[in-house]
Amino acid sequence: MKMKLFPRIFLYTFNMMLLISILAHLLLFFIAPYQNVLITNMSVTNVGAIALSEIDMPQLITNTIIKTFPISLIGCIMISLVFSYIFSKRITTPILLTVNDVKQMANMDIKAQCRVKSPDEIGFLATNINALYQSLLTTIHNLEQEKEKVSLAEREKLNFLRAASHELKTPVTELNATLENMILCIGDYSDYETYLPKCKEVTEQLGIMIKDILNTSRLQMEASNEKSEEFVLQELLLEICEPYKLIAQIRGIRFHTIISGKTVMFAPVQLLKKAISNILSNAVNYTSVGKNIFVTIHSDFLTVNNECTPLSDEQLQNIFEPFYRLDYSKNQNTVGNGFGLYIVETIFKKLKLDYKFIPLENNDGMSFTVQF
Repeated sequence: MKMKLFPRIFLYTFNMMLLISILAHLLLFFIAPYQNVLITNMSVTNVGAIALSEIDMPQLITNTIIKTFPISLIGCIMISLVFSYIFSKRITTPILLTVNDVKQMANMDIKAQCRVKSPDEIGFLATNINALYQSLLTTIHNLEQEKEKVSLAEREKLNFLRAASHELKTPVTELNATLENMILCIGDYSDYETYLPKCKEVTEQLGIMIKDILNTSRLQMEASNEKSEEFVLQELLLEICEPYKLIAQIRGIRFHTIISGKTVMFAPVQLLKKAISNILSNAVNYTSVGKNIFVTIHSDFLTVNNECTPLSDEQLQNIFEPFYRLDYSKNQNTVGNGFGLYIVETIFKKLKLDYKFIPLENNDGMSFTVQF
């Protein structure tokens, strides 16, 4: 079993101090008797004469050292014990504190930090450990966010593929059944001149749907790589509105634009064009003849209001899902595969823009608002 840090430093310090004390005593024992020291003893005799005699100094010193050696050694041992303990405690306390704090960090305790505050190398080490731990926590947090984003993207792709396969299955099944009945000359299907154009219509529908699926899938992959440019939002909006004004006039819809100010933005222009175009197209397709569309931009807010049948809460929950189409869209002769608002949501999420799609307060239409 390995000895802990404090006992090791204590024993090492104590042994060193004790060794120094013993060596000092030994040096004193061997060197002191041979020093050239003469001491004369003076005494007075009975007849009044003075007698001088020399003392054996080496023997005297040796005897003195031998007598005092145990007391001196015990004193040195006690002093060594006290100072070794103080020194070891002073040295090991910040190290042990750092070890305990690092253990908490190893357990990923968010509140853990090295408590040592000193101007020496141990203090610098504690500061660096704290900085490293905070950097590690930040990295882990970022990785968790990226993991969540990847998981969300994977779920969205999976849901998109499921919806796409479901949408494609219906016209494929219809086309297969029609062709099979035509081959077998069952009933009216033997009339090729009637059903071949219908089969062509189904294949064209499949082609459009597959193209929309591929474009949407490509948009999801390339949206993050789109380069940003500087532009004036009002000028871009005027450019996008022009073709939809013409379409609205042809359909007998009044198209109004209320644009003010000058907002300079730095964002992917093509992605914004695609999203705003889909919003305007959606507004034109679902506005009745003789009704109004109001496109307003003020500061960094874009609002598109169109007079139509307001959506129910259930419809609003599903309106941004791919392939979702309103039940009454066929009655209005609208064309689409339900990708418009799904693409809008995908782009706005990539650009981190806030948006909302809600009924108007007077309940005679819908309002789409985007904050840039």
